[in-house]
Amino acid sequence: MAADPLRWVRRDIRGIVPYQAKVFPQGIKLDANENPFPWPAVFTERLGREAFTDAFNRYPDGAATGLRQALSGYTGREPAEILVSNGSDEAIQLFLLTFGGPGLATVVANPTFVMYAMATRYLGGKVIDVPLLEVEGVFHLDVAGILAAAAREETRLIVICNPNNPTGNCFPEEDILAVVNGTDKPVVVDEAYYEFSGQTLAPRLAELPNLLIMRTFSKAFGLAGLRVGYTLGAPELIREINKVRQPFNVNAFSQGAARLALAEAPAFQAQVRQVLAGRERLWPELHRFAWQVYPTDANFIFLRPRAADLAAGVRLAGAIFQGLLDQGIMVRRLGDALRITIGRPVENERLLAALAVLQETQNGGWSV
Repeated sequence: MAADPLRWVRRDIRGIVPYQAKVFPQGIKLDANENPFPWPAVFTERLGREAFTDAFNRYPDGAATGLRQALSGYTGREPAEILVSNGSDEAIQLFLLTFGGPGLATVVANPTFVMYAMATRYLGGKVIDVPLLEVEGVFHLDVAGILAAAAREETRLIVICNPNNPTGNCFPEEDILAVVNGTDKPVVVDEAYYEFSGQTLAPRLAELPNLLIMRTFSKAFGLAGLRVGYTLGAPELIREINKVRQPFNVNAFSQGAARLALAEAPAFQAQVRQVLAGRERLWPELHRFAWQVYPTDANFIFLRPRAADLAAGVRLAGAIFQGLLDQGIMVRRLGDALRITIGRPVENERLLAALAVLQETQNGGWSV
């Protein structure tokens, strides 16, 4: 009998389209919400001097003791309230391994970061989508809808991204607290863009035993290629999540680089201020193209080209995406919408110039 190992692949896995991060070395990359600036010189110099003193022929510190101690100083939380992960993606999987599983559900407020749903499905779980409410051009949580979904027997985890990816806005703190206080199930608040928004629930952790806060070094700290994330939560929850973590999940070099990034935080904060200045420059300029440009608290801007209907909007967003790509600029397309990362000043100006050219070639109306 001919061997057919593919027949043993889980049926639910066969239907999944994998997440694909695009590589675009030849152009301007404004699609992944990364810090667009090179590492600060003071950080690079220290990294060269200090990071290579570790014994890389030995396994790393599985408990990430030094990094957790440094994060304690940065966040104001005790080391026992901190779990270090291989980026936020691993943290999401750890939450699901701890609380979720086959047949169990994760509640998400869509549109949001796709990996919450994808990771749930990888583990045989199901996703309960609660659409965001759009009121006068601002996205809001459907608090009643989320709590109704949280009350379902199969629900084990609720995830809220704040600021939300891809819409960019922060939700009112009282709305998030209403969700956290309205259930005893774990609520994960993803604060990947905290350094850009300045808004956090970390000071409330002691009074909210079911709250988990997820953060990353991939955005403001520019360590996307090194894969370092961390979670804040009650020591009891952190202890349980730690049980399903791989023993050496974050390599020694990445741990050392993250410690040094925290030590040189002012240099990265200066880059954050540059990004925010770029956002203030870019956001009003994008209104010139007769789009719906949404308010943002992050390092990216979410917008929808105006169109007669959804199908026309999808075609129009696709035409703009491809037109920019043809001019060497990559943004993120999401159905009938686009998400544009704030780049360096020269990149932002190139984007505006490319859009102006594209609009002119479309007879001034972004025709579809």
